[in-house]
Amino acid sequence: MIAESIAHYRIIKKLGAGGMGEVYLALDTKLDRKVAIKVLPPDSLADEKLKKRLLREAQAAAKLDHPNICAVYDVNEADSLTFIVMQYIEGETLAEKMVRQPLELSTALAIAEQAAEGLAEAHAHGIVHRDLKPQNMMITPRGQLKILDFGLAEANATRAIQWTLRRRQPPS
Repeated sequence: MIAESIAHYRIIKKLGAGGMGEVYLALDTKLDRKVAIKVLPPDSLADEKLKKRLLREAQAAAKLDHPNICAVYDVNEADSLTFIVMQYIEGETLAEKMVRQPLELSTALAIAEQAAEGLAEAHAHGIVHRDLKPQNMMITPRGQLKILDFGLAEANATRAIQWTLRRRQPPS
């Protein structure tokens, strides 16, 4: 667990962990709103590659203003930590929802349509997500989908397409 606060964000609880660090629910004490904070592991401070990846994620998502994409509010370093501050989304991941119960066809279609709309917005800005999966999609209690985690996003669509094609080529 990290400190009780980072800069002007008061940590409420840990929400989860992934390959790039941990995510916490926090209170932005300046704006009096809940936020999600993704914090790089403290031992990664010297890892410039990881810091650049976090910055790339923040920059990619910050360019996007769409109801189906999680908003990024800030990227910063404080208290020996590097972190992204994002919109806090109440709900469950699509992965959790699918485990809990199979999706009805109408629900699956609504989710797919929202994902396509969010991705179309990203693609219109030259951003390719590259890690879209049920764990990176939140569903709010009202059924709204939010795409999360642009950590592997590529802001150059041509490079992203080349990367995708290389991954799909059979080994020689």
